Amino acid sequence: MQALPDTLCYLNGDYTALQDARISVLDRGFIFGDGIYEVIPVYQGRLFRFDEHLARLTRSLAEVQIPNPHTPEQWRQIADTLIERNTARATGEDTVYIQVSRGVAPRDHAMPQGITPTVFAMINPLKAQSAAARENGVACVTAEDFRWKKGHIKSTSLLSAVLARQISVEAGATEAILLRDGYLTEASSSNVWVVKDGRVLGAPRDGLVLEGIRYGLIESLCKEANIPFELRRISEAELRNADEVLLSSATKEVLAVSRLDEQPVGNGHPGPVYAQLYAGYQRAKQGTPTPTVDATPAATNAAPPPAQESLIEFPSLFPIKVMGPKVDGFVE
Repeated sequence: MQALPDTLCYLNGDYTALQDARISVLDRGFIFGDGIYEVIPVYQGRLFRFDEHLARLTRSLAEVQIPNPHTPEQWRQIADTLIERNTARATGEDTVYIQVSRGVAPRDHAMPQGITPTVFAMINPLKAQSAAARENGVACVTAEDFRWKKGHIKSTSLLSAVLARQISVEAGATEAILLRDGYLTEASSSNVWVVKDGRVLGAPRDGLVLEGIRYGLIESLCKEANIPFELRRISEAELRNADEVLLSSATKEVLAVSRLDEQPVGNGHPGPVYAQLYAGYQRAKQGTPTPTVDATPAATNAAPPPAQESLIEFPSLFPIKVMGPKVDGFVE
């Protein structure tokens, strides 16, 4: 049996060692998968887009009619305490996992009334993608989307996602990209983006897709980079003829797909849109504002801004073209 990590978790109001945490076998999360969950990234001890994750947790609870057991302030306190009290083992990039089940009751499919939800939270290392995956992209396979039609709920009932992910495992691929009735939905544990002619396309926000927190983030990053962004139904043909295909999730951040069903995507390498979105994602993690150029006439007589450190980390994973050495304020 694999040993549990030596970490502190939260369970129903108490902080305890993970290996000592216990719930009843009649908990509906155990019996029925009757619960919801969230996975919140932590960078350098800071929760990333916590408010957006909490909003989705609240929506999911409402959808399945589980009363929210905590206020936003209490949720943040739980997450912050786990981060602070697990500092000795934290990697600098972690996740806070939160799960709320309906609670303990005699086994019956009907929703019991008046029971107390079970609340569990723990911290885990965030498994970063390898440098090779970032540089070369990853392989994916397609599969039929056989899951239920309430995919917008982040439910702990994940057997269908487990089965879909296993399809990719057995094919030696990173993800299974799912198609329903000839249209793209998402992957087993990621959202999927199609890039064509410089435009980023994503599946619509509906019951077939879990609206990942990266949905709003990708849209913001596209806006900052002046990349057209559109949500609509995407056909299988569009997926297979894309210039780029990207995955996004809390653990993958943004990741390029270079092969799909053993065929190259575009030129078979991560493309320029991926490079822009990945760089923007790293700035967002660090809380660094996106560089902007003020092109208004009034700015032409203004003093040049002070030199800033380069936002490019070397060695770089992508080809870089540096232009403008004769411009005032240029930093090499």
